[in-house]
Amino acid sequence: MTHYIRLDVVSMVRSGYFLVFSVLFSAGFYVMFTKLFTVSGWTSAPGFAATYMIALAVSGAFYAALTGGGIRLGEERGSGWARQLTLTPLSPRRYVLGKLVGAWLLVLPALAAIFILGALLNQVRMPPDRWALVLAASWGGSVCFAVFGVAIGLLVAGEATQFACLGVFFPMAILGGLWFPTSAFPQTVRQVSDYLPTSALYHLAITAERGSGEVATPLLVLACWTALALVVALARLRPEALSPAG
Repeated sequence: MTHYIRLDVVSMVRSGYFLVFSVLFSAGFYVMFTKLFTVSGWTSAPGFAATYMIALAVSGAFYAALTGGGIRLGEERGSGWARQLTLTPLSPRRYVLGKLVGAWLLVLPALAAIFILGALLNQVRMPPDRWALVLAASWGGSVCFAVFGVAIGLLVAGEATQFACLGVFFPMAILGGLWFPTSAFPQTVRQVSDYLPTSALYHLAITAERGSGEVATPLLVLACWTALALVVALARLRPEALSPAG
């Protein structure tokens, strides 16, 4: 299974689709709002370059996990390739587990790319141990996104998987405050955003960057979403679900 995961991750990293949506999309937003446009009360806030770097790193990580765990799995189910793979010594459970691990690993290049951009473009500076803590929090919490992606990939097959993942990605990224501040949202929307996994991971990573803050609530939110997605994935994890008609 290790060999399969390595091949799957390498092929995804080489994919133009993965590069555009997981890295270049977030990088474009980062450059736009830290170098090209100024929004009073937002981009001018102290430490904005660092906090927005983390927000867009989480955004890239979210889509990277959805791509590797959701879109790839759904497309392989739709084409029948998933079924073919499970006729080899790679059992259905090992195949899906491989997708899950691969999706989680794909988060790393998405995170690293935005962190490097922040350090080089905006001179974001932190002690090495603080950088490591932010990376650990961002990557560790993104397990939720990987499980989420696998659940979608098991629910939807074929080209529809891409639309399903986009339908999840855009609302959760926007409402989670990854692209724009939630202060402009109505009060009800702001209350909902606090309980989204995107917002939870963002706040967890911000706490790691600042060295202080609440971690219990973000961890609980991530745990609940992970458990929900895991229940859905396990309910769909049957051999027949990996066939094109499944």
